[in-house]
Amino acid sequence: MQQVRQMNRSIREAGLLAIGAFTACVALSVFASTRVKPTYTADAKLLFTKVDTASALTDIRGGGGDRLESLLIDQTPLTTQMQVIRSRPILQETIEILGLRDDEGELLSPQVINDSLDISILSGTDVLKLDYVSEDPDTSAAVVNTLIDRYREYSITQNRAEASEAKDFLLAQLPQSELAVRQAETELRDFLEQNNIGVLEDEAVSLVEQIERLAVESATVQSTLEGTRAQADAIQSRLGLNAEQAFIVGNIRQNPGVQEALLDLQAVEREIAAEQAQFKPDSPVMRQLQARRDSLQGFLQQQLALAGGSPNVSLSRLQGAGGAEDDISQVLIRNFLDTEVAYVGLQQQLETLRDYQDTYQQRLSNIPSLSAQKRALERRVTVAEDTYSALLTRIQELQVQENETTYNTRVIEPATPPLESDGGSQKKYLAVGVFGGAVVALAIVIATQVLSSPLLKQKAKEKEREFAKTSH
Repeated sequence: MQQVRQMNRSIREAGLLAIGAFTACVALSVFASTRVKPTYTADAKLLFTKVDTASALTDIRGGGGDRLESLLIDQTPLTTQMQVIRSRPILQETIEILGLRDDEGELLSPQVINDSLDISILSGTDVLKLDYVSEDPDTSAAVVNTLIDRYREYSITQNRAEASEAKDFLLAQLPQSELAVRQAETELRDFLEQNNIGVLEDEAVSLVEQIERLAVESATVQSTLEGTRAQADAIQSRLGLNAEQAFIVGNIRQNPGVQEALLDLQAVEREIAAEQAQFKPDSPVMRQLQARRDSLQGFLQQQLALAGGSPNVSLSRLQGAGGAEDDISQVLIRNFLDTEVAYVGLQQQLETLRDYQDTYQQRLSNIPSLSAQKRALERRVTVAEDTYSALLTRIQELQVQENETTYNTRVIEPATPPLESDGGSQKKYLAVGVFGGAVVALAIVIATQVLSSPLLKQKAKEKEREFAKTSH
């Protein structure tokens, strides 16, 4: 019974000691919390719209630069902007603008601002939330708003610099692009002039029509040529002269001196024929007549030579029967010569028509190749002109962008000085005091129980031994 009372007393003592320790810890934490200065957290929200990068600036096709993009597939581009906001230049500008100083009067380091700054991405949005903790509510709001202003100004400055750099690059490319346009246009113009090209499709249709027309004309001329040849052959058979001979005979017969000599020659030959019956060949009369005949023949041969005659043309060809027969002969010669001239003309005409046909046919066969070359040159001109035009357009856009003052972000919720302190530090101190007091109290109870158990057992054994001695 006495042991139980001792145990209860030990438990009461341990409880009182534990309560005292717990109370002391809590009291210390309350005292410590009263010594901590309150802090204030200001926050703002920043919405991102788009960012122009240098590659997008020089993209003359206009295919990019309209959205924030990250080089890493598993990263959001907003994380990059978070690091930009935390960059030392922006933090330093914020400190200098607000004149933030420590207890010694020195400007704060950017790391101090960075440690108190928290930037997070609102899930599923293009919005960044900026939180800054400070002992002064006005300072916390001013830091957040100034950081945002500096970041937005930095973005404009960077965009302008990128626009200027991109514009300078494109301006350097502009002369080469203009030269490419001129070269392409010159090559196309030279090609068209050298090949005398208009509209190839229309030219191909015209060539086909011309070839068909020439074919019809050639057939007509060929038919006329064959008829003329047959007519000339018929007249030549009747005259017994070729064209050259007929020309000479006809020309000489129209010479009055030659005609007179021919008449005299015919008269002398008739006289010789008449006198042969009376005189011998060697008689003076016959010799005189023969000498006269020889003289006339020599004269005629001389006239024949002067007219361009050949030895194949005999004097008998020059002598006509007289009267209507001579007139018919002259008409036949004239018709023969006219027919030969017409035949030669038709031959030349036919040859010319066939040359034109060959030329047009060759031109027509070259149309596909010329058309392909023309299209290739036109494509080069088009590409060069499009590139040059795109360069000019993009340069104008960059000139405008150099003067832009629009931001790629929008402040959807600016920071305002918080009306209440965070209270987080005081709560932390109280929580630590309560937790620490509970741990100490529990430790005291356990230690008391552990230490008191052996003593009770030892006292019990001593009582048993005393009781045993008394009973003996």
